[in-house]
Amino acid sequence: MRTMNITSDLIETHMGLVVSVVNSFKPQNITEREDYIQAGRIGLWKALKKYDETKGAVLSTYAWNPIRWEIIKEIKSLKKCRYSTLSQANDPAYTEKESLWESIPSFLNQEEIGLIELRKMGYKLAEMADIAGKKTSYVKRVFYNAIRKIREANV
Repeated sequence: MRTMNITSDLIETHMGLVVSVVNSFKPQNITEREDYIQAGRIGLWKALKKYDETKGAVLSTYAWNPIRWEIIKEIKSLKKCRYSTLSQANDPAYTEKESLWESIPSFLNQEEIGLIELRKMGYKLAEMADIAGKKTSYVKRVFYNAIRKIREANV
């Protein structure tokens, strides 16, 4: 119990260090700043668990790297979540998926039909390009044009 009080006191004492490291990352809004501070607190806590004062290092010097690395891990996880959400939101294959694939219109050419069939089976664009023997950029253009055609026909 006493160790928990000492740890929480040390964390509160060194929150200035956490805020200083957070500010070096230039958070874009309050929510991001609070997320970074929480990650920094975790880094400070990890540093406190491993800190050995007999080795002669000052706690703030020792804690700087763990705080920084926890914030970096938080930034990476936030970017990963944001990227996957945005990429899925902009991908025509994810939006209105069921209604889009119900029936393939007859006005599409064989290449477009083949790519849509591959996508229905769960292949990604790079995999579709390998199967078709074409470049990924070409497959992407043909696939998205087919999606556009289907949407325009359904309007």
